[in-house]
Amino acid sequence: MNIRGQLFKDLRHTAALLLSLFGIDYTIKDNFTLIMDRLCECIDRNDWKTADYYVAGAMLRLWSLIPKLKMKSPLYGSTADEYATLLYDGIMYACKYRGWQDPDKHLTAFQCVYRCVETVRLQWQYDANLDKHKANYNNMSLEDPINNEDGTSFGDTIEDTVHSDPSAPIPGDEAREIIQSYVDKKKLVEAIILDTITFNDEESEKVIKEKKVVRNDDGTEKKVVTKTREFWEFKCVKLLKALPADYAAYFLQNYKVDETSFAAALEAVRSANNQKLYRYLRKTLSTARGSNS
Repeated sequence: MNIRGQLFKDLRHTAALLLSLFGIDYTIKDNFTLIMDRLCECIDRNDWKTADYYVAGAMLRLWSLIPKLKMKSPLYGSTADEYATLLYDGIMYACKYRGWQDPDKHLTAFQCVYRCVETVRLQWQYDANLDKHKANYNNMSLEDPINNEDGTSFGDTIEDTVHSDPSAPIPGDEAREIIQSYVDKKKLVEAIILDTITFNDEESEKVIKEKKVVRNDDGTEKKVVTKTREFWEFKCVKLLKALPADYAAYFLQNYKVDETSFAAALEAVRSANNQKLYRYLRKTLSTARGSNS
């Protein structure tokens, strides 16, 4: 597992802005508490753009935990992005309780975050151990109930095939027509995933820069930088995990959907841990690409 992949580079870039814009160097150990305090302030005022700078600093400060998480919970995932997501959830969990800000607890910010990361890891490890005994482990389970009253399962809400590659740009009107077709077939979980990917394309993509040397017609050489965009599972899962409070109102305004059924599907997505969201997302992308091959 390469823990210094594209996500690490992107976090380093964002953390560099944390230093240039706010004068906070995440490599200085004593700055960790300040980073966590500022992150909590951003969350309180719903300033997620600025929060990303502090998240990057906190994650990089704790990046050395990823190999340890891999050793402790090998069932959880196979890529650094997945374990980084676990790290991210632990940081956000710590921001919810903020134990280091309570003088009676006598805890440092690092101790609080570490405990929260461990709490999240243990919960996900428990879920992974449950999944291990399912016949379709390593594939997306379509049998998880999302509505105990009517027996609706994820299998009822995910389409067998996708008509287009969700990671490719689609014009807004056409995209909504495609998503509406899944709504009409009561494939609501997939509709939510497709809507999130399509209308948050810039947030769910990463820009990869590559330096090349090209030769001109006259034989001289010059250096060029090429940029390509690539679908980013980490950010997409992050978006799905943090769908805004008004997402239901947005969806109901843009699509013709039964409100009760949609509420059940939305709750299923919101309550799924990141491990499951990765599987649901990958199932969607896999069937999409398979249908276009």
